[in-house]
Amino acid sequence: MALVLLWARFEAAVFPVSWLYSMGRASARTLYLWVPSVRKALEANARQLLPEATPLERRRHGIRVLEGFSRFFVELLTAPDTYPTQEAFLARVEGLQRAKDSWARGKGVIGISLHMGNMELGPMLLDGIVETMAIVYRKDPFGLVEAMRSRARQAHNIQEIDTGTRLFGVRVLEILRQGGFCFLAGDLGFPDARRGRLYPFLGKEAPFLIWPARLALASGAPILPCFVLRDAKGEYFARIEEPIEPVGEVDDLMRQLVAVYERFVRAHPDQWLILHPYWAPRPRREPPRSASG
Repeated sequence: MALVLLWARFEAAVFPVSWLYSMGRASARTLYLWVPSVRKALEANARQLLPEATPLERRRHGIRVLEGFSRFFVELLTAPDTYPTQEAFLARVEGLQRAKDSWARGKGVIGISLHMGNMELGPMLLDGIVETMAIVYRKDPFGLVEAMRSRARQAHNIQEIDTGTRLFGVRVLEILRQGGFCFLAGDLGFPDARRGRLYPFLGKEAPFLIWPARLALASGAPILPCFVLRDAKGEYFARIEEPIEPVGEVDDLMRQLVAVYERFVRAHPDQWLILHPYWAPRPRREPPRSASG
């Protein structure tokens, strides 16, 4: 893996970004064609995301998802050269005042997104604006991706809190009580595929992490749904939704949050970078028992 990382850095240093993007798109098509497990997962998700799509449309959707993932990797590899400037990015953030108002409360903010667009970009471009920032994450099963995103975070003074470590919630609470921002993805990546609680999502139950809702209730910090997406020209913009107040029960907060997730995934399905079957299988019915058994 170290050799792969060195080779990737060599390519980024030698070849233009346009070439890296082209290679990424070619790799995405190759991966779709030659790795059956990835293809089947993307097709299964596409059937739920795009129920009326033809097989050809679902195939195109799967390739676009892989192309989005490859672009995300190229951008990590070449950061910050391929990212917009802080000034240009903030000019394209809709709902920025919501973030400022939430932060002004002094309870901290739980910024929550999905594995969508480029969730790493927002925290990086807040460097110098927000004093204490952390990304709460689960280590990526692809070590190369993990090394790239960790390098980019550290370059922007972003603390990393791995949910696979003990007492990670205590560290998150400490940052929130300092009035900091904690960012995370609320959907499930590869290592978490069997975790989470089921909620209705695009017509079928799907698993989502509930501990952000628990942390919000424990800390009093609002949950701020925020998404960094690409427009038709490939340029990034951001949407910050109304904060979800830490009031009620965990399921109350989660139902509000999943409704926001659904709206954004429905609007930008090919930017949701999930490469494993996401929806829970239907429970198998037990055969009826006889009176004697």
